[in-house]
Amino acid sequence: MHNGRFLLTMRSMRTPPLLRCSRLAAAAAVGACLAACSATPTGASANHIPVLALAPPAPVQPAAGATASDASASVAAASVAAYTLAVGDEFDVRMPDAPQYDQTVKVRPDGKVDLSLIGTVEAAGRSAEELQAVLRDRYRAMAGSDQQREYLIHANDELEIKLPYYPNLNDQMRVRPDGKIDLQLAGTVQAEGLSPEQLEAELKHRYAVYLREPELTVIVRTATSQMVRTATGMGRGGMADLQPLVVVRSFQAPQVFISGELPRPGMVPYVSGLTLLQVLAESGGQLPSGDVTKLIILRRTSATTADVLRPGLTRSFRTEPTRDVLLAPYDVIVLPPSGAQKVAEWMDKYVYKIFAPLKNSSFSYVYAVNSNKLY
Repeated sequence: MHNGRFLLTMRSMRTPPLLRCSRLAAAAAVGACLAACSATPTGASANHIPVLALAPPAPVQPAAGATASDASASVAAASVAAYTLAVGDEFDVRMPDAPQYDQTVKVRPDGKVDLSLIGTVEAAGRSAEELQAVLRDRYRAMAGSDQQREYLIHANDELEIKLPYYPNLNDQMRVRPDGKIDLQLAGTVQAEGLSPEQLEAELKHRYAVYLREPELTVIVRTATSQMVRTATGMGRGGMADLQPLVVVRSFQAPQVFISGELPRPGMVPYVSGLTLLQVLAESGGQLPSGDVTKLIILRRTSATTADVLRPGLTRSFRTEPTRDVLLAPYDVIVLPPSGAQKVAEWMDKYVYKIFAPLKNSSFSYVYAVNSNKLY
């Protein structure tokens, strides 16, 4: 106490007023940052989801009498995920019943492939079985409706006109490039765009001028197109029953990616049965600045989406191998920094780089009790 003032100091030398204000600001910032890092997130649940499912599963409900730690320790086992196609993979699309449609394609940088007849299809992120199902649906959609299917005559089709009562008028010809045909008595007739039945009706009408019983049949000897007219529009014949088979010829070696507070972040080759503990060991283990309780796994579910999986590990995870987690190809593991590390990084970025003398000095302040002033 001196002249009505109570002096409280935490410094070993006299400090200029401006530097004391800077230290005070730094001290307040540290307190606020520590409070934010230690705060419990709102909406947090004691239950943990099974991290091995590809689709977001429902939270696991603890059994009667089980504690929160028992619930967090329950991690569902799952089989190794099927291989999914990636950019650069090459595969065959084979049609056992229609080999003329067989094709070898490579996945483009945008994850798509180009196939004859059906066009562009998304391939990356799908397994061979999933892609087969997509192709089957696309080919079936090309077939159109199963009702009222009619073939339409095209240019260069080969037709035969037969009149049973007037065989001398029988004729065989190809449809001209302009879609017309030339016949005895009937003259030039438009054939392209008509079904055989419609052409029969038109010819009967023309022959009726010269013949008493103009019965005739139009036979398509050679068809140059597989397009047919259906009740819902145009379709392609022979597509409905196609069973495409996807055979992967070459593929990229699958990998698992790990980043964060580790000595050696990067890529680890994926093998069947690879676990989280193995990947952490391969990356040099967790650094003291990492927080394994906040570790997350990003698991791709399609070419454009991924699930964020939270194993809910404890700090003693490395000593509990029973809680290891199976990984899937192309998983991305992120080990974030701890709260203390975030404070250190924040101080270095926003305090020490602005007020360099603070880095090697102590905090101090002087409070005057009577005047309620801070010096």
